[in-house]
Amino acid sequence: MNRLRVPLFSLLIAISLIACATVKPRVALDASIEKYNSLIRWGDLDRAALFASEAVAGEFRDRVKSSKNARIIDYQIIDLKYDEKTEEASAVVTFSYYRISSGLVTKVTDYQKWVYIDEGGGKAWKLRSLLPEFR
Repeated sequence: MNRLRVPLFSLLIAISLIACATVKPRVALDASIEKYNSLIRWGDLDRAALFASEAVAGEFRDRVKSSKNARIIDYQIIDLKYDEKTEEASAVVTFSYYRISSGLVTKVTDYQKWVYIDEGGGKAWKLRSLLPEFR
């Protein structure tokens, strides 16, 4: 009976490892989206800019500079789509905010494009879209 348990146990471990390997990008996506939007929510736009891919980093930093007058009140992730084959994702996030100069609370919808790419020696989820304009 013990002989049967060892191969069965080994098989279960192998299946678990394979399952973890396939889930990892999705788990990392959820964590990246939550962290990025939380950084924006709390006004840490410079750290949020670290999520921008090299392709949009310059423009993203320009948006960060122009958004310094905005204060985010809240955010809500409305939709999230993940394509396992292409390792791309899209998220729709609504931010409630006000500008210090006016105090008027308004909302903006952010259509985020995410890609799982190798930048800087390891794979990570990076944004291919810009920070929304908080006007």
